Amino acid sequence: MNRQETKTNHIAVLGAGLAGLAAGHRLNEMHSDFNIYEKSNFIGGHASTHKLGNFIFDDGPHVSFTKRPEIKKFLADSVDGDFIEHKSKVLNYWKGHWVKHPAQCFLYGLPTETIKNCLIDYINAHTSNSNNPQNYAEWCLKNLGKTFSEEFVFKYTKKYWTLHAKELSTDWIGPRIYPPSPEEVIKGALEPPTNEYHYLSEFRYPSKGGFASYLKGLNTGNNINLNHEVVSIDIKDKLLTFANGNQTNFNNLISSLPLPELIKLLSNVPKNVESAAKQLKCSSVALISLGINRDVDWPEAHWIYFYDYEISFSRIHFPHLLSAHNSPPGTGSIQVETYYSDEMPLPESEMIDRTIKDLIQTGILKKEDEILVSHQQHVKYANVIFDINRTKNLTVVNDYLNEIGIERCGRYGDWEYHWTDDSIVSGWDAVDRLYAKLK
Repeated sequence: MNRQETKTNHIAVLGAGLAGLAAGHRLNEMHSDFNIYEKSNFIGGHASTHKLGNFIFDDGPHVSFTKRPEIKKFLADSVDGDFIEHKSKVLNYWKGHWVKHPAQCFLYGLPTETIKNCLIDYINAHTSNSNNPQNYAEWCLKNLGKTFSEEFVFKYTKKYWTLHAKELSTDWIGPRIYPPSPEEVIKGALEPPTNEYHYLSEFRYPSKGGFASYLKGLNTGNNINLNHEVVSIDIKDKLLTFANGNQTNFNNLISSLPLPELIKLLSNVPKNVESAAKQLKCSSVALISLGINRDVDWPEAHWIYFYDYEISFSRIHFPHLLSAHNSPPGTGSIQVETYYSDEMPLPESEMIDRTIKDLIQTGILKKEDEILVSHQQHVKYANVIFDINRTKNLTVVNDYLNEIGIERCGRYGDWEYHWTDDSIVSGWDAVDRLYAKLK
């Protein structure tokens, strides 16, 4: 192995995703001595953008809907104000019916028997004196009623999280699931939809260059080292070893790597910590990106949720509706998410043909459509799964990493349900915590 020794970094940052870049941005502003190490040959991680022919696709659906004024300004400045502000349009597909989102507030137009059962069960749940829910399934039954939970939520939960709702905690819910009032449920069942209840009522997206254009604001100087995959971390000797043969010393470490991967890189890890890290659950996703030779007759939706088990995917979005610059004139584009894990494998290893078939079944694609480009990408770390044992296992891992002095940031470094603004702030906060310890 050819080893190239480099100078000692005061701070080494692992990963050049959104959180790692945010940490580097803060360190650069502070004129710190640091380097970022990224295993890929591009920056951005899950916030990256790629070209497929003349089409632009992000690494999954990414938009900015932050309510934090400082982040809104930061991202707007990152693209010199060249962004599009959308009023979000979101639909649900259930047994051939198109339902506005969130479905619990817009039952109008569904079969009468379904509406009746949803209303009766919702009122019964709303007026019951049930105890505090111990898992997500109990939360749904308490807040949404039995019929709606079983027909909608439990099915989508399995498709998106790859576990049954009873296997999930309630830690992640926050503003993400809307618990409606009786008035809202009844009105939405009797009248066509007029109100908006979704937490994501409006969002911003860069006009050009896809979501990754927002990364321009995260100025890290010339301190990013691509093609540097860490293969071991020696905490005692403060030494990083990379797959390319390079090594470098460090004084302090900030990691945005997924916690199970970080633990694997360390030696002499206590058995209970290794065990806890292995039990941290996440889903993977097969992303299918399609460019279509048609620019009309698309659903009035930026993204759509799918509840039926017969449909392989759980969610799709339309990049060309986020910005016209994402696809050539006269065309449209679709990106499809099919989630999987050890608990729920992919139905097929190659999902493009199955995805096209299911899109035709839902009416989103037409049999005569010409598909100009198609691509399947597997993302190992998609969503952190908030299973019942997550908090216990995460505490064990975090206590150990705190003890050996590794700061963490990002969705997978924190093992949290981070949105864009959360990831950026987590990178900044990791730097602030480190400097507070160094004082």
